[in-house]
Order: sequence, then C-alpha cells, then structure tokens
Amino acid sequence: MLGQPYFQFDEVFDAEEYLYFYEDTLREEDTPRQVALIERELDLGPGARIVDLGCGHGRHANELARRGYGVLGVDMVMGFLDVARAEARREALDVEYALGDVRALGMAGSFDSAICLFDAFGFLDDAGNEEYLRAAADALVPGGRLLLDVRNRDWIVRNILPVTVLDKGDDLMIDRHAFDTTSGRIVDRRTYVRGGRARTVTFSIRLYSQSELTMLLRAAGFTVERAWGGWDGAPVSMATNRLLVLAQKA
Repeated sequence: MLGQPYFQFDEVFDAEEYLYFYEDTLREEDTPRQVALIERELDLGPGARIVDLGCGHGRHANELARRGYGVLGVDMVMGFLDVARAEARREALDVEYALGDVRALGMAGSFDSAICLFDAFGFLDDAGNEEYLRAAADALVPGGRLLLDVRNRDWIVRNILPVTVLDKGDDLMIDRHAFDTTSGRIVDRRTYVRGGRARTVTFSIRLYSQSELTMLLRAAGFTVERAWGGWDGAPVSMATNRLLVLAQKA
C-alpha cells in the first residue's frame, strides 16, 4: 500500500546529513521569534515546566532554557540529541534530553505545557498518532496546554510538487512526493547525493486538515482553543502551508 506507515528513524534521520542539507532552512526559521510566540500562547509563567515532543536538535528546547524555563526534550534520534546536548553544555543551559518514544514517557502530570513542532507529529499510523496525543495529555497537569505545529493538508493537496531538489554545491537532496488519498499520507522517496555517493530512503507522514486535527485532539482529551496558519499569526486557509493548533488538557 502506497501510504502504509514505515519509518526507521535512524535510517531516515541521519542527524549530520539532515542538518547539513537543512541548515539554511533552519537558519531562516527565526527561533527566538517562534519561542516568543510559544511563551505568549502557552502563557508561560516563571519557571514553567515544558516538554518538547520530537525536539530534534534542540533549537526550541535550548532557547526556552535560555529564558529560564524547565525543559525536557524527547526524541527518537540519538544524533539529534547529541547536537542538542552539546549546545546546552557549551552554554551551561539547564535542560534535559531523553531518547525514546513519546508514548512511553511515563511522566503523568509532570509538565505545565508541551510543544510538538516542525512536523514532528504524524509519522505513526492513525492509532499510534492518537496514542501519541494521549501520551502528551497524560504528561500535562490539568489545564496544561499543547502547541502543535504541522503541515496543512489542504495546502499540500493543492500545491504538492512531484519532485523537489535542494542543492548544496555539488550535493543534492532530491524528494519525490506522492499523496495517498486512502491513508491521507504524503509519501516521500528521498535521495541524498553527497560526496559522489547516493543514498535513498522512503517514509510517509499523515497529514491533517484543521477539522481532522481538532477531532483527533478532542479524542485524546484536549479542548482546542485556537488555530492559525503560520508563525506570523495568519488565519488557517488553503493558502497557508502550516497549521498551528493550541489545545488545553480538558
């Protein structure tokens, strides 16, 4: 089946390779401005405890720690966590990182807020994605908030390109995309060409419309407070490629 979930995190996310190709894109993300929005929307108080679900190489977790919050970053890729920890050590930041599956956190009621950003959600099958959100709710105190940032399915379906190429000099990252309407997943056959050697991986991500994600969050024990179409605060529409949702643990 075209959209069948298949994901080997270490195979797809070779941390050094991923960050090599995405370094320019990530530099343009303006992390301090995004964290300012996180502070405002989550209404973070002094010393608030935050869990960063799918924290990657720690760009949001470390910035939150710089601002005095207690942060735990969780990810499935050790290479990303190595980068995050190294930066935290250089700056003597008070932040913890853990390797593992968010669904096995086992930290009920430990956090005031949670974030899950930059497409860190949707890699599992439908049952797994719902379980993921239930685990996020379980980790929060009553009334705790979650900020979820994913791709907007409505925009992707209208604007998907069959092939995209990111070049870094003589090195290339080539993505061949297809959208499976049966499963609601975008399937990516990605080829890295670097130093004259090629490596191909295939993965898929479940995409959600605003209404689908709202229903999923409700089923997981959240009340959706608001949604918008990008870090600039634009309303959700078929013209915006992001979908940010703020939800509160019921």
